[in-house]
Amino acid sequence: MGDSEGNATKSGPEGFRMPLIKSPADVEALSHLSPDEKALGVENLKKFPPSDGYFIMGNDPDMQATLRIMEMEITSLLHPDHQGIPFSPMNLMALEVARHIGNDYLTGLMQNVTANTIGDFQKPYDHYMKLGMIENQDSAVWNDEQQLAIKFTRACLEFNMTDEVFEQARAAWGEKKVLRYIAWISYVHQWGMIQSALGMKYLPETMTYPRGSMTPEVIDVVISKLKDTKEKVRKFWIEET
Repeated sequence: MGDSEGNATKSGPEGFRMPLIKSPADVEALSHLSPDEKALGVENLKKFPPSDGYFIMGNDPDMQATLRIMEMEITSLLHPDHQGIPFSPMNLMALEVARHIGNDYLTGLMQNVTANTIGDFQKPYDHYMKLGMIENQDSAVWNDEQQLAIKFTRACLEFNMTDEVFEQARAAWGEKKVLRYIAWISYVHQWGMIQSALGMKYLPETMTYPRGSMTPEVIDVVISKLKDTKEKVRKFWIEET
């Protein structure tokens, strides 16, 4: 976020504790960054989804890149699931994390994304009602896997995992996916902590997802770009650490 001269403001909108870094000019105005960090910050603008969460992390381009790599890796490991698929496990887990921690920004973001993808995926109209039923994990609106995703997320967040819920998850997803979904829940929770600490609030005017931006075809393209992330990370791990 910059002023009329293209300089980064000292604080973000509505009391955000850091500015939103949306342009090369915003990066250049950050006096705490070295030239190398500024170069990375400009490059990063091409590499993450256009959301305020990633924009605010532009105040630290290396941390911004780290968070994006983490998201890409977990998404690659959970293929073909994706947070943009309405009421899939990844989507429900993100919605439940936002609800559970009471994070205004994360709740607004995930509700916005899900409401739009319901239409993009041509789901029945009654799917919109599900957005108001996240708190009720036993509601008849959920199928078995959806109920499990909510219960499993809640058990993780409350540090109250039971043998019964864990075994249901193991039977439904297998050992690897159980571990990967736990990692996804913790990743979303990490974002919630960052957004809360930085004073972020959901601003509808800055977070609009036009219909058609998250269709099944679009998500397939997004996922296909991440399909070799796992192999690249593994190669780095074996050869460079």
